[in-house]
Amino acid sequence: MEAAFAIPVLLLILLGTMEFGLVFASGSVTTGSSRSGARLAATSYAPAGTVQSAQLEAADGIAAAVSADLMALQNAEPVGLAIYEVNPSSADGAPSGGFPGELLSGGCSSSCMRYTWDGDEMVFASGSWTDPDACGTTVDSVGVFVQVRHTYVTGLIGESRTVNGHTTMRLEPLPSDQC
Repeated sequence: MEAAFAIPVLLLILLGTMEFGLVFASGSVTTGSSRSGARLAATSYAPAGTVQSAQLEAADGIAAAVSADLMALQNAEPVGLAIYEVNPSSADGAPSGGFPGELLSGGCSSSCMRYTWDGDEMVFASGSWTDPDACGTTVDSVGVFVQVRHTYVTGLIGESRTVNGHTTMRLEPLPSDQC
């Protein structure tokens, strides 16, 4: 009789723990992918200079690295990616004109590139960042925002949840002969 009462409660606790662990894993992969994208952006975006095709090529390389990291996701589907210039007066790494969570829905007005997931990889959707500054005393910072939709296995606490990963890093300063 006691088992009839205890087993359902224990089963709910077990399933809840499993759901929490899977969401935590999705968050970890998402944050890790934003971190590796930001690290690549910090080293490769500014050397592209002001040539738009070179900048887009660098941004596509960043998106490819993020896509490769997101392949480790379980029970989650990537939604999109944004690469943007960090507002220098922002304490939380927000872009000019918005907050990172709004980037994929048009939340940054300039110096921002958006990518969407096509089922296999991130593909360029819109935007540009035309003049990254990696010279002088004030060096720009780059932000990488990644969003995925985690689907719950049991559905006990809902169908899905949006998981965000966000990392900002300062662009690597360029040597004086490239400035």
